[in-house]
Amino acid sequence: MATNVTQKDKTLNEIIDWCETRMRNINVENPATEAEDLVHLGEWSALGDVARHCRSMLGYSGSMPSEVPNQSEDAK
Repeated sequence: MATNVTQKDKTLNEIIDWCETRMRNINVENPATEAEDLVHLGEWSALGDVARHCRSMLGYSGSMPSEVPNQSEDAK
């Protein structure tokens, strides 16, 4: 299965941007309760994990075969 690396990277970058925007919008400095503080910190941490994972996948399209047969020769 062929993978369009450019489209994949565009999608990954959109996810990274979304995660980082959500992280900026989490108010961890003024939580109403201690429980809210833990929820916000957990959400912030999870979004950071997702963004890091997406960054690690940028540009990676898996293993490539070392030799590819010339398909034009087969279609005679």
